[in-house]
Order: sequence, then C-alpha cells, then structure tokens
Amino acid sequence: MSRYHLWGCVAAAVVLTACERTVTTVEETSQPATCFNCHSDQNTAIVAAEQQYAFSVHASGTHVSEPNDPCSGCHTSEGFIQRIETGVIPTGLENPTAIHCFTCHAPHTSGNLERRLDHPFPLANGVTFDHHDGNACTACHQARRDVDVYVKPASGRVTLTSRWGPHHGPQTDMLTGTNGYEYAGFTYEQTNHKLATEDGCLDCHMKHTENLRVGGHSFNMRFEDGAEELINVAACADCHGDMDDFDYQGVQTEIDTLVANLRSDLVTAGLVSASTGLPRAAVTSSDSAGAVWNYMMAIEDRSGGVHNRKYIRSLLVSATQYINGTLPTPAAVTTRQPDRGEGSK
Repeated sequence: MSRYHLWGCVAAAVVLTACERTVTTVEETSQPATCFNCHSDQNTAIVAAEQQYAFSVHASGTHVSEPNDPCSGCHTSEGFIQRIETGVIPTGLENPTAIHCFTCHAPHTSGNLERRLDHPFPLANGVTFDHHDGNACTACHQARRDVDVYVKPASGRVTLTSRWGPHHGPQTDMLTGTNGYEYAGFTYEQTNHKLATEDGCLDCHMKHTENLRVGGHSFNMRFEDGAEELINVAACADCHGDMDDFDYQGVQTEIDTLVANLRSDLVTAGLVSASTGLPRAAVTSSDSAGAVWNYMMAIEDRSGGVHNRKYIRSLLVSATQYINGTLPTPAAVTTRQPDRGEGSK
C-alpha cells in the first residue's frame, strides 16, 4: 500500500490492486474547500460551463497572436492576469495561452469560483461604474483611449489612419454612456441599461438557456453555424416582454440607418474610405475627427444600439449634423463649416 497526498485539498490513503485505485479515507481541510467539491461526478455545473465556453469567441484563441505590450494585457491569459494584479502589461510572452477558465477565476488559490477582478475598472477617460459581477468584462471591453486626449490634441490637428479610433470593443463605454465625442450645444441622452442591469454585461450575455451555444459561459447573444441561427432574446424578456429578435421598437434598424448615413457623409468628406469603411489617411480638425470617432464607436460596439440606444443615437446624429454644417451653434460661438481633411478628395 502506498500513501498519496492530494496537496492543498485532501490527504488520501490509496490502495493499489493491479490497475484499480480505491480512495479509502479522505481528510478534509477547512481552507481551501476540498477538491471533491468541484472535481466530482456530481457537479455538472462546471462541466456545463466548460462545454458552453467551447462555443465562445474567447475560447477560439483568435487573437492570442498579440503577445506584446499593450495587446497581451487582454489578448492572452498570462497578460490579463499580470495586468490586473500588478498594473504592468508584459511583453514578449513565450507560449501565451488564450483566455480560459483560470484567466477570470482562481479556484486553486482562492478556494472559490469568484472572479479575480471584482472591483470597478476605470475606463480610459477615468470614468468608473460598478457593474458588480460584470466588472471583469470592463477591463478589456472598452475603447482604451480617452476621447478628450486622443481627439483633442493641443495642436488641434488630428492625423487619421486606417487604425485610428477607439479600440475594438468599447461596449463598457457605450453601456455607461461616456467617452463619445460630444459637441457643444448638443444634448446627449442616455438609456437606462447601465442601472437596469445589476451585473452589467453578465445579466444579458450569461442569461441561462437550454442551449450550450448562447448564454451561459458562451457569452453569445447570437450564434449561427450555417444550419440555424440562435438568439438569446430571453435576456431582454424580463424588461421588454417576449421578443423575436433584438430589433426592439426598431432600435437596430434606426442605428444601422444612422451609421450608413454618417458613413456616406464621411466618405464624401474624404475622412472614411468608401471601400473599407475605415478612416482614411488625412489631417483634420478635432471636430471632424470627432465625427469619425463617433462613427467608429457605433461600429465597434456591435450591438446596433442595444447597449445604449439614446447615447449612440445622440453621437451619430450630432456627428452627422456637424459634418453637414447643421449642428446647433452655442451662443457666442461662430458657426463654422466642417473641415474635410487636408489633401482629401
């Protein structure tokens, strides 16, 4: 008979008979919880979470090829952990791994499945909002640039490139209703989603369904595999009643139309490429660049207005009015026409 110690969880005496192994005694410790609390054949919740997560974009590892500073802080598990624990983003990681279970949870250290990050995480412009269990999402799903610094340099002139604008995924900025380019004299409205959802992102994206491909740890609101399309409208039903899709009261139709119209105006102004829809190489004013910023915020948010219909609408309408020279002018401010970019056609 040999004695094996399950380090940190249990001490077990194991009897080996040929290839058969039998646990004869288990001595539990008070901290952390016993391994068997999670690693048993009775806890199907963890198995379900693992199977749901397999359908998530996070699990795909699509962007794990960004192992350098500053990308590794969100695109790799190792970078994310170091970033939130030390504030330092590592560079040149060897063999980085995609976001996985232990990126957000540390059960073997903490003894529970609480998230590593549970406090409000500030946006690039310093704004914070407590999304409770959803706070971990805000660390990466944000513009990561302060509009008042990025779009308003001291020189007053902004250099656009195809990579200019808010970083991919400014969902927290949009849900919170901040960090858009706001023109003086225009009133910016807010939808109440940031207060109606106690846990922010998770209230909707983790809404339980009977399908592994939407909701839960898949975080998907929509999933399409070619054969069928699944949408998790159950997340909306508590407040909005039964729905067949996310175009509640025409929200996505309206925002898609506003985005298309602003894109057309920005193409005409020589600030956005007609073929790619991305910013063109140009030097322009902060106000003109702000219109491009609002356009990119709407595109990168990818909710079609669902996250904050009133705020995203305000950003798009004000940007369109500025580009067309119809933006209401505050008192004592001279009306000026939009700057269409130096060297643009």
